[in-house]
Amino acid sequence: MRVKIGLMGLGTVGTGVFKIVNSRGRYIKESTGFYPEIKKVLVKDLHKKRKVDAAGLLTNDPREILEDEEIKVVIEAIGGISPAYEYVKKALLSGKHVITANKELIAKYGEELGSIAAEKGVYLRCEASVGGAIPILHQIDRLKITDEMDFIGGIVNGTTNYILTKMGEGKSYKEALNEAQELGYAEANPDYDVKGFDATFKLGILVKRVFGVSVPVEIIPRKGIEEIKEEDVERAKEWGYEFKLFAWAKKFKNYISAGVEPTLIPENSLLSKVKGVNNAIILRGSSFGEYVFIGRGAGELPTGDAIVADLIDILINYKLGSKSEVTGVNFREESFTDTFYIRLKLKKDNVCGLKEVLKLIKRNWVSIEKSSFGGNGFTAIVKVNGTVEGLKEQLEKVAVLEAVFKVLPEENLKERSEFENLVEVM
Repeated sequence: MRVKIGLMGLGTVGTGVFKIVNSRGRYIKESTGFYPEIKKVLVKDLHKKRKVDAAGLLTNDPREILEDEEIKVVIEAIGGISPAYEYVKKALLSGKHVITANKELIAKYGEELGSIAAEKGVYLRCEASVGGAIPILHQIDRLKITDEMDFIGGIVNGTTNYILTKMGEGKSYKEALNEAQELGYAEANPDYDVKGFDATFKLGILVKRVFGVSVPVEIIPRKGIEEIKEEDVERAKEWGYEFKLFAWAKKFKNYISAGVEPTLIPENSLLSKVKGVNNAIILRGSSFGEYVFIGRGAGELPTGDAIVADLIDILINYKLGSKSEVTGVNFREESFTDTFYIRLKLKKDNVCGLKEVLKLIKRNWVSIEKSSFGGNGFTAIVKVNGTVEGLKEQLEKVAVLEAVFKVLPEENLKERSEFENLVEVM
């Protein structure tokens, strides 16, 4: 038996889906009993040169998919909100199953669209919206049945991970970005990735899936990678760390905290070894401890593979996790770590300015784990006893604070450092 599919979009993701469905159709039928057939492909330009042969299937009229009763599954690979939202909503209202890789759409309208899907008795699947080829949403659905998870975090944007990998190899931010654009990992306007929007949308989806709560993406603290200077990358490497754009969410007793921000990761950790466009996602639970899932997070075939996996689940009536309840949540801005990287310029020259900074740090019960001083600049990794906001406020009285980044702390950090002893001497 054949199942007719309407594919919306034939860009990078849509091309990957088209290739996989057409090359693996026989194997999908053997596993599910259904042979997938792409009946129509929605594109803007009917005459544009394509990477695949879709002759006879192309249309620029969405009604040829949305109003075709033979088409039972719609795969949305357009991206963005408009017109994707309108198309997906109409497809669901028409009783069609929908699969999407659109993280912004799901992060902003997932609850509404999910309610429509439940009302109409169809599936809205979005595995490819997070983690590329990593089947993380499926894994979460399984694990939450037997365990209580309290933390999720990791690298969820392949473009920024590629840029930071290249910066770690000595390239400038501009050089690394240009290379990512040439390879098709970054758009001509890279703000969606480098300013953390993409990662924040994905984190919103993960929070809903892991904790069963809805956190508006607009209130999740977000910082991009543009603030990272080459001197920060070099200093981090010297001290045994690498920069990653880290998305995280932690569940406390009565509230949830989350954020997306550049973070220093110890070079001996598994996350620091995740290079290029690869993604890595950490799940922590009370029974299973910690799982780390690693896979490609960008490109036509990894994302296309995740979409086809959702298609297979629909064809075999996979229902696990399809009715998870989403509720509101008490959200607070907190940190997952008490360790921070700081870079500042002294307001006074050399030793006098440094003396003021060190005395202030000691007075605030802050321990210095790593440090470097030269000219009128001071850089350090500090462990804060209290809030980092309080420390920043104090430091800004005696110095110009140029950068503050979180640090994923190493185990067994020394309780005292040589620099702390120097504070006492001074």
